[in-house]
Amino acid sequence: MIDLHFHCLPGIDDGPSSWDDAVALCRAAAAEGVETIVATPHVLRSPWLNESPAERDELLLKLNSRLGGTPAILPGCEFFFASDALELWERGSTGPLTGLNRTGFLLMEIGGEIPREIDSCFHEFSLLGVTPIVAHPERSPAFASAPERLGRLIALGAKVQITAAALVGDFGPRAEAACRELLDKGVVHLVASDAHSLESRPPRLSAARERVRRNWGEEVEQGIFEANPKAVIEGRALPWGT
Repeated sequence: MIDLHFHCLPGIDDGPSSWDDAVALCRAAAAEGVETIVATPHVLRSPWLNESPAERDELLLKLNSRLGGTPAILPGCEFFFASDALELWERGSTGPLTGLNRTGFLLMEIGGEIPREIDSCFHEFSLLGVTPIVAHPERSPAFASAPERLGRLIALGAKVQITAAALVGDFGPRAEAACRELLDKGVVHLVASDAHSLESRPPRLSAARERVRRNWGEEVEQGIFEANPKAVIEGRALPWGT
């Protein structure tokens, strides 16, 4: 499996604080069948700004070396959406934003309120060939109170990633029910762990995959756990559910 949302670079956000913890977290994912992880540290989310892609890449290289390639760690980020998103993206490799495996897929977290300018921003992204991936909407009060806004973003080209642990109930019944509703509506494109630590936010992809297979069938399971994640890291259009 490919895990597209994973906090594994040590000491730069609310993920692992040490190299030992980072290695243990990645190896736990590998034990679940994850072969590839995209490191997605928080970017421009106070207090974790992480504005230097070069510094993040240095940590990425060190982590890959310690893991010996199992699993493989690829570059990315989780961007806390702000009104200057387009400007930041257009700064390219010198700017703070890193697409998933340096592709045109950009993982975004949307805060407690949905900014009014987000529709126009996502439209502009679509013209640039950039595909926003909305991270964990099942845990967003903003989308809970206005679910039609998520549908609008999807219509503008965004894709949706839900959290494995939320789907299997680790975030409580409300988040689990939201995951189920999104899956029932057919608007989930990706499932990722959003792992942070072995103690409180461990990888849960294998349990979530089994839940999806059992309740929504093998076609959905293969689409959101295999075909779509592979397309993301290869920078291709998603083949399933679009």
